[in-house]
Amino acid sequence: MKGVINIKIFSKEHTQSLNEFLNIKDVKDNYLYTLDGYVILFIKVFPINIELLSDEELEVKMDANSVEFSNEQYPYKILVIPRAVDISEHIREQEELKKTLEDDMCIKIINNRIIATTEIVENKNIIENEFYIMIYDNARDNTENELNKRANNWIQRLKNCDLKSEVLEERDIILLIKSFTIPEFARTEGTDYADNIVKINRKGV
Repeated sequence: MKGVINIKIFSKEHTQSLNEFLNIKDVKDNYLYTLDGYVILFIKVFPINIELLSDEELEVKMDANSVEFSNEQYPYKILVIPRAVDISEHIREQEELKKTLEDDMCIKIINNRIIATTEIVENKNIIENEFYIMIYDNARDNTENELNKRANNWIQRLKNCDLKSEVLEERDIILLIKSFTIPEFARTEGTDYADNIVKINRKGV
């Protein structure tokens, strides 16, 4: 899908497309191709609520994750992207539930629940983190197959740690790229993410 983001960047020296600025040649199926000859595959890792774990369970999970990540023999990068909380699915469920009700008081409760949820997200500017593993290699005849094998290996190892993950497809890769470049996908300038990035320390550290 050439022309992933069709925006021109102007400077005194020359004009370049945003694809050139971002080093993007093409996005096809599960792969992003760069202008400098790399193929990239993205794995989305779904977060878990560590607040539900005891200290002992958290220690065990940290040890398991450390082993799986330290055993990786190929290059990879971890992306942590803060986004505004998406409550659309929750609102949709509440609206569907409301259609099944006839009691006015129950319907009022559902309406109040929708309003309260929306206000909490809007007023407190709540964000959540999305996690991605980016694996890549030089473009060769069999690079896609090799990356796919590595991705399956990652997914299995993450599963061993009770973490759900999936390979991004073309549409999701483009949305991920746009989150770095299009204002509508980004937070307001000056937003402090420090308090929203979870940091886990072992006991005594």
